[in-house]
Amino acid sequence: MSAPHIVWIHRSDAAGSDLLGGKGAGLARLTEAGVRVPPAFVVSTAAFRAAVGADLLAKIDTLAGGVPPDAEAADLEAVGVEVRELIRGVELGDTLTGAVAEAYAELGNGAAVAVRSSSAAEDSADHSFAGEHDTYLWVSGEAELIDRIRDCWASLFTARAMDYRREAGLSGAGASMAVVVQLMVPARAAGVFMTLNPENGDRSKVVCESVWGLGEPLVSGSVTPDRFYLDKVTGEIVRRDLAVKDVQLVRAACGQGTTGAEVEPELREAPSVTEEELTELLRLAKLVERHFGVPQDGEFAIGSGEGPENVYLVQSRPETVWSRTSPGRATREGSVIDSILSHLVPESVRRA
Repeated sequence: MSAPHIVWIHRSDAAGSDLLGGKGAGLARLTEAGVRVPPAFVVSTAAFRAAVGADLLAKIDTLAGGVPPDAEAADLEAVGVEVRELIRGVELGDTLTGAVAEAYAELGNGAAVAVRSSSAAEDSADHSFAGEHDTYLWVSGEAELIDRIRDCWASLFTARAMDYRREAGLSGAGASMAVVVQLMVPARAAGVFMTLNPENGDRSKVVCESVWGLGEPLVSGSVTPDRFYLDKVTGEIVRRDLAVKDVQLVRAACGQGTTGAEVEPELREAPSVTEEELTELLRLAKLVERHFGVPQDGEFAIGSGEGPENVYLVQSRPETVWSRTSPGRATREGSVIDSILSHLVPESVRRA
């Protein structure tokens, strides 16, 4: 039987990252754990291969595989531009287009969704492609959704993603991409968590970082987040570092995409999550760590209302920092996102 092209994360039948990509498989397992996750379906890696077709895949394999190991970034980008244009020109065909439209309609008429790349190689315990592939927020309408799916496929071949695969010893060609289509959370606040302290590897703590609005400014470093240290045993907030948060990322006025906006003056120095929401984040973080069996780092979004029922997890992946770094190399200045990115982003990218 052929592999399905559309898979709902709550009906995945234990499908793995070979079909759903790392992000999609992680979301499917979160739903199995009983965690609150926004509804989503995955356009599978099988759909990617079927849409691109054997001939174009072979051409892409030749182009990407022909890049020498010592190629400069400019050479990688030149090949990447050519491959991305080829992929963006792919027609999905009536069958796949109809399947995507039907699944999208199940999320709601004209629903606003996040369209998230989900590489088959990402978010394993050994490799994580955090930030290497594209994500599009507040996408609505079938035509826009189809375009963003193609853009996610094309992001397999950015210079940065190709360089990461090369440095990680993975094939520069032969890669495969699934795409997660997930109902947007109208985030009042968002952030990241780690089920250990990234400063010293202490597994008795959960550390959360949060900002107003969507979480992308936290990852990009354009906004300094609030940081909270939670004790797994007592549930106590043992430390809180509140930042001045002047700007936030919100839905664009046109309804498609995002835009920056000023934070209301009275909220700039206020905590971006409540104690009740932190308690719920602690519960969810401990639950996913038990479910996956290893320390996790993940992402969350908090809906427009206040209270634990508005806390959603939108990603969780194996922690890859402390499995590779001795405690002696830690610094007190480390944050959740800095600790993650310092080990996940290729050295050549960090130098850029």
